[in-house]
Amino acid sequence: MGVFAKKKRTPAELAVKLLNSLNSLGGGGGGEKDQEAIAKYLGEMRAIMFGETDAPPDPATQSTLASEVAKSDLLGVLIASLPSLHFETRKDAAAVFNGLMRVEPEDAPCPFVEYLERRPELLRTMTTASELAGAEADGQGGGGGDASAALTLGTMLREAVRHERLCAAVLRDAKFEKMFEYMQLPTFEIASDAAASFREILTRHKGAVATFLAEHFDGFFGKFNAMLENGNYVTRRQSLKLLSELLLDRANVGSMMRYIGSVENMCLMMNLLRDEAKSIQFEAFHVFKVFVANPNKPPAVLSILLKNREKMIGYLANFQNDREDEQFVEEKAMLMRLMEQLPQPETNYCVRVPESPTKSSSP
Repeated sequence: MGVFAKKKRTPAELAVKLLNSLNSLGGGGGGEKDQEAIAKYLGEMRAIMFGETDAPPDPATQSTLASEVAKSDLLGVLIASLPSLHFETRKDAAAVFNGLMRVEPEDAPCPFVEYLERRPELLRTMTTASELAGAEADGQGGGGGDASAALTLGTMLREAVRHERLCAAVLRDAKFEKMFEYMQLPTFEIASDAAASFREILTRHKGAVATFLAEHFDGFFGKFNAMLENGNYVTRRQSLKLLSELLLDRANVGSMMRYIGSVENMCLMMNLLRDEAKSIQFEAFHVFKVFVANPNKPPAVLSILLKNREKMIGYLANFQNDREDEQFVEEKAMLMRLMEQLPQPETNYCVRVPESPTKSSSP
C-alpha cells in the first residue's frame, strides 16, 4: 500500500499551486478546471490546519504553511476571489483563513495581522460583505446577489477582529458605519450575520472600543438611536441588549456618562418602555435604569424624571409582573425606590423638549 500511496504536497507547493489557480480563475482561464484545482488545494490545506480522521494536525506543518502563505499575496487573492468560488470551496477557504489567523509562531505575533493592516481594502471587503447579497447600502433588497459569499466573509471578519489591531483598524474605517444599514436589510440571514459581526467588533477588545466610542460618540450613537427608533423588531431587541452591555462596561464609563446625561436619550428609552413588544420593553428597562441610578443627573434629566415621577412609579408597579425573574423583580423595586427618592432641583429648572410630546407623559 505504501508504495502506491500518493505523495502529499508540501506547504510550499500548495501555496504556489493555489495562488496560480486563483489567478487563472480571476483572469478567465480554465473555469471549471480551475475550480476543481482550487477545491483540491484548499482541501489539502484544511487537512494541514485541522488534521484528518486518522491524523491530528502537526503544529510544525501548520507554521510552515502559514509562513509560505505569508510570503506571497495568496491571502489577499483568496479573499478577493471568494465570491467566485463554489459553495463548498468557500467553506474550505474560510476554514483555512480562520486557521491561519490563529497561527502564532513562537515568540512572534500572527504574521497575517500585519499583512491585513497593510491591506485595509481586504478588511473592507469583509466588512462590506453584506453588499454581495444583492442588497446595496441604500437598504433595498435585490436579486442575483450571493448570500453565501456574504455569510462566509462574515465569519472571516469575526475571526480577524479577534486580533485587537485588526479590530481597531475596522473601527477606524469609514465603512464600519455601513453596518447600521446592513443590520436592517430585509434578508434575515444577512442582517443577523451583520449584527453578529457588529457585536463581536464592539465587545471583543474593550480598549479599542472605548477609544472609538469616545472619538466618534455623536456620530455612532446618533445612528444607534435611529436604529432603535426605526429598526425592525429583531434589530431593536439585539441593539438594546448591546447598548446595555456597552453602557455598563467600566471601560466605557466616559461614553456612558455622556449618553445618560442626555434628555433625548432618556426620552427614547421611556418611549421604548411602552413598545408593544414586551421583550423590547424589557431590554429598554435595563437601559433606563442606568439613567435613574446616575447619582449626578444633569438638571435637565432630573427635571424630566421629576415631572414624570408619579406616572413612572405607577407604570413600573404593573410592569411585566408576570415575569418570573427574581433579579428583575429586585431591580424594578429598586428603580421605584430611586424614583420616589429623587431630590428636588436647587432651582426651578425649565426644560423645553420639542417634537416629542411623550417626553412629559407616562411611558
